[in-house]
Amino acid sequence: MEEKYRAEIEKKRAESVNRAWKIISVFVVVFQLLMLILMAAKPGGPFKTQRRAIYCILYLTLFLVTGIAMILNRNFWRKEKKNYHLYLHAELVYAAFICFWGCCVTLNDQLGGNDLSVFTYMMLSVAALGFLEPVKAGIIFMAAFVFLNICLPGIQTIENNIFSNIINSFSIAGISTAISYSLYRNKVIVTKQEVTIRKQYEEITRVNEILSHQAMVDELTDMNNRRYMEWFIGEKIKKLEEESGTISCMMLDIDYFKKFNDRYGHIAGDVCLKKIAEIIRGCCQDNDVAAIRFGGEEFFICLFRWDRDEAVEMAETIRKRIAECRFKINGEEEGAVTISIGVYTWHGEGKVQMDDLVCLSDKALYQAKKNGRNRVEVLP
Repeated sequence: MEEKYRAEIEKKRAESVNRAWKIISVFVVVFQLLMLILMAAKPGGPFKTQRRAIYCILYLTLFLVTGIAMILNRNFWRKEKKNYHLYLHAELVYAAFICFWGCCVTLNDQLGGNDLSVFTYMMLSVAALGFLEPVKAGIIFMAAFVFLNICLPGIQTIENNIFSNIINSFSIAGISTAISYSLYRNKVIVTKQEVTIRKQYEEITRVNEILSHQAMVDELTDMNNRRYMEWFIGEKIKKLEEESGTISCMMLDIDYFKKFNDRYGHIAGDVCLKKIAEIIRGCCQDNDVAAIRFGGEEFFICLFRWDRDEAVEMAETIRKRIAECRFKINGEEEGAVTISIGVYTWHGEGKVQMDDLVCLSDKALYQAKKNGRNRVEVLP
């Protein structure tokens, strides 16, 4: 497992263990409780014989340990910050406990016959549901195998069966290790593929967002551009056509901007454009207002559901703020500019196209320039 995937794989393993645990833990608790009840219901009670008493103690122990583990598991998943590495260590301890519990039940079974069934299904269950790391799983399974076969010779009731028990228990431990390795390996591979695909998707999404931003936003002023106008503003106009709503438009143009550039230079001209764009954005915070850099020193503003008087009032506000603004040129405040604004209002009669709104507000702008500049003109 590559280090860069470790945290993600540990998280996925922990989530897989938790999903299996929610089902298995309930089954274990209910089954142990049922066995305790059955033992208590037997003639003579749960402590009539030593073997029966050991069963009861083992069932009660697993019942209590699993109950405590369920509480700890629930508390862990309620935390905002989760230490998945610690969680998996705790799961490893519980898996080891289950294996050695199975050994103890199997040893008690041997007092009544030669039966490795509990050892078998407990080991295989841990292998199938634990998602244990192969080396640690192998250590647990082999340790359980050794523990069982050290204790078996003094307990088993059938003579000359040591070799059979060793072979069978070793096979079970080996199969459990192989199952654990296979499931863990598959989990790591699948998680690695998921992480890789997700990262590729995130990178594609990030690149698409950058490209979309570049396609819709003017790089110099950070305002939306004409592509945005054709897409977003055009769609809103279509909706307002159906509602017969009012649309007011403004075309803004910097007065004598060529002379400003010739006098102060193009870098100062760029600073001027950025500052004017900032002022326009500041005045266009309403959700029903969309402002773009139309091109060069021209800006276009569309005001949805605004009447003519409201649009003229905003146009005058923008014009005054820009006229009062001073630009720092070579460290000194100078370089004042003015703007001319043309306003046109569509009152919802008939059909209207984006090009019509631009053309008519541009016609009003031409009238403003013709009448002396630094003014707002409204197309009748």
